[in-house]
Amino acid sequence: MNLSKTLFNQLVSEITSVYEENEAKSIVYLLLEHYLKISKTDILLDNPVAQLFDFTEIIQRIKAQEPVQYIIGETEFYGRKFNVTPDTLIPRPETEELVLLTVNSYQLAVNKSHFEVEAKILDIGTGTGCIAISLACELPNSQVYAYDISENALKVAKENAERNGVKVIFEKTDFLTLKPNPQPLKLTIIVSNPPYVMNSEKLEMERNVLEYEPHLALFVDDDNPLIFYKKIAEFAAKNLVESGLCVVEINQALGLETAELFWNQGFHYVEVVKDMFGKDRMVKAIK
Repeated sequence: MNLSKTLFNQLVSEITSVYEENEAKSIVYLLLEHYLKISKTDILLDNPVAQLFDFTEIIQRIKAQEPVQYIIGETEFYGRKFNVTPDTLIPRPETEELVLLTVNSYQLAVNKSHFEVEAKILDIGTGTGCIAISLACELPNSQVYAYDISENALKVAKENAERNGVKVIFEKTDFLTLKPNPQPLKLTIIVSNPPYVMNSEKLEMERNVLEYEPHLALFVDDDNPLIFYKKIAEFAAKNLVESGLCVVEINQALGLETAELFWNQGFHYVEVVKDMFGKDRMVKAIK
């Protein structure tokens, strides 16, 4: 008889040559839950394993540092499941903080009677759609739009909207070359987690990110690292309603420089917000 704790310990021991023990355990929990429906409680109680499964190939992929999320094809974000593929970034906890900040800031504005309950939201560079879809779930009376340059990423995002039971209008858009609208879009909220990692920072990155996640969604040239934020600040100044909210995830090394772009566009409130690790991670701007 195969027991769940034995299987768990065996798989953990196979990948601790590549990952430290706690991360190895987190990976194996995901594998057992996904492939065998074995929960942490099952492992704790050392329940029998109901079926056999050959993890040989999967363990080799893990040891090659392929992200487990790509192997199982999904991840959890803001309490919901999202499909992920190598065409999309894997959503991170810091981006969950961006969603929380956006929701809390908007609800505060509604309470102060700055807005109606319905919001018109745009997510720029949507990837998996995790931000747009989470906001559609958390602010259910809202109209939510999302841009991305990648057709493959948009396909995943559309699947995720369906999976989570919300409507988001997705558009294939090269945001950097987007022409100005004849009329303002009258958006209530603009959110974005655009590419912000400088090419010079590649040396500091883990292999599982550098070799597997899409570089189009990650990197910018060192000589113009704020290229997306300049465009977002300009776009937001023209297309947000009065007191409209813009929240962006940022490079921790460029917080003040990013905030200054919004000040220069005439936003009346701009704040650099730290993440759970105390790093400058978001800029919140109110028009």
